[in-house]
Amino acid sequence: MSIEILWFLVGVVVLALGADSLVRGLAGLGARLGAGAFAIGVLLTAFGGSAPDLAINIDAVVEGHGALALGNIIGSCLVNIGLGIGLCALIRPLDVHLPLLRPFVIALMGAGIVLLAAAHNGTFGFLDGGLLLVAFATLGVLAVRHRATRAAPATVAVFEAEGTTRTHVGLNLLRLAIGAALTWYGARMVVGEAVYLAGQWQVSELFAGLTLVAIGSSLPQLALMVVAAIRGRGDVVVMSAVGSNLVNLTLILGATAILEPYPVASSLVHLEIPALIAFSAVLYPLIRGDARISRAEGGVLFGAFVAFTAFQIWQVAAG
Repeated sequence: MSIEILWFLVGVVVLALGADSLVRGLAGLGARLGAGAFAIGVLLTAFGGSAPDLAINIDAVVEGHGALALGNIIGSCLVNIGLGIGLCALIRPLDVHLPLLRPFVIALMGAGIVLLAAAHNGTFGFLDGGLLLVAFATLGVLAVRHRATRAAPATVAVFEAEGTTRTHVGLNLLRLAIGAALTWYGARMVVGEAVYLAGQWQVSELFAGLTLVAIGSSLPQLALMVVAAIRGRGDVVVMSAVGSNLVNLTLILGATAILEPYPVASSLVHLEIPALIAFSAVLYPLIRGDARISRAEGGVLFGAFVAFTAFQIWQVAAG
């Protein structure tokens, strides 16, 4: 293992620790202000996995690496569904009962279609980003107002457990301070090493974002999803993937597009974004029918992700 890869992985760990501290601090302050444990649990599950991506993309855009940032957004979304849900369902079939997930998956498909339409002119800019931020605010209101009584008691209990945190103001301000520092430093390490490795391997920053950064930054979230699957918390697994994807495609893409327009490569329009829409479309009937993602269905998602990643690598090697 080269020293650059080692430092990249160290950056991922630092970033994950910082993001967890940051999100927990925000959750604790939210609980102090009266937010219910169920709502906090849903928002933590949905947003927690995207905090590292937000830090990476802000740093990448500020440093002039927009292609890597956009690749990370699309790649992370593919990783969450194909690798995350697919692998977890292979480990244990996922029972999915949270009503909020169905409209969220529909919104995910819609966000992918909007992204595809907006990307056809070769740039994702200020107006596109503003519209996505409006979409994020709308989804956030939907999540907060979602009534726990609409979900099964067992599902409510699971998300309340996820949302249980200490509410001491001083502790949570300390969490925020430590989390912000570690997240910033970890993001700088990840972006810096990824850009260097892309140059050493003679691949585009877009490809590095789609693969190396997307998979690396998702590893902590994948570990939590696997633990949730082993414990039989299928709703947490699927909400973690779907919620994270929605945050990626609305808040993160929207906020960073306002900072600096993204140049959109033609391969994203013809391959990666359509693949994201396809993965999202396949997910909807899996959670709508018998409310269970079986091992066979997980195997299809996992196999499709592996095949798609292999095709991307083949394209780069052949080019």
